[in-house]
Amino acid sequence: MRRRRASSVLSIATIIGALALLFAPPASARAPIPAVADFRQTTSWESGYQGAFTITNISSFTLTSWAVSFVLPADTTVSAHWDATLTRDGNWYSFRNQGYNGAIAPGASVTFGWVAQGAGQPRSCTLNQGICTLPDTTAPTVPHRLSITEFTGTSLLLSWSASSDDRDTPLTYEVSRDGLPAGSTVGVHSLRVTGLQPWTPHAFRVRAKDLAGNTSAYSEPIIVTIPG
Repeated sequence: MRRRRASSVLSIATIIGALALLFAPPASARAPIPAVADFRQTTSWESGYQGAFTITNISSFTLTSWAVSFVLPADTTVSAHWDATLTRDGNWYSFRNQGYNGAIAPGASVTFGWVAQGAGQPRSCTLNQGICTLPDTTAPTVPHRLSITEFTGTSLLLSWSASSDDRDTPLTYEVSRDGLPAGSTVGVHSLRVTGLQPWTPHAFRVRAKDLAGNTSAYSEPIIVTIPG
């Protein structure tokens, strides 16, 4: 009788344990993200750029260490870095804190940076083996102040004022001519449009898109007729 009771108790405990696992919230719900790492390109030139990650502690406890890892495209490499130690394996880069900047108090931030040879941006980023940032769901603002300069017989230069975004990353600007795609630029606020016919009116609009794919509405149109 004792063996049966013991067996029954064990079976009930096993069932309860299985149900607890089945209905337990996912790990992300039980453990909020303690920190985020935001990338920004601080300056750029023809053959590369200077980049930086800012790690911000959004938890209520002090972080004692951090490691930011990401992948760069094959045509981009890190040639110099500061305020972190670097481990590289092919296109995979892992930056860890130095002895003096590993501890981050609640609400505080630290920044490390590097020089890149090539234009490729970091991707597949992790912070302490978790995601680097909270999902980006905010679209850039609508471009404005469209203007036309440098007319030729069949082309013109369209310019506009820059959009702003909640992430400090380059924006893509998509240009529409008469409702059809006319070209795009990255981080540049102008585009030369060719193949136009003199004395034919054209309506141009511009919209902005961030790295997460969030896209603004199109700007108000500017209507232009190229003189013959």
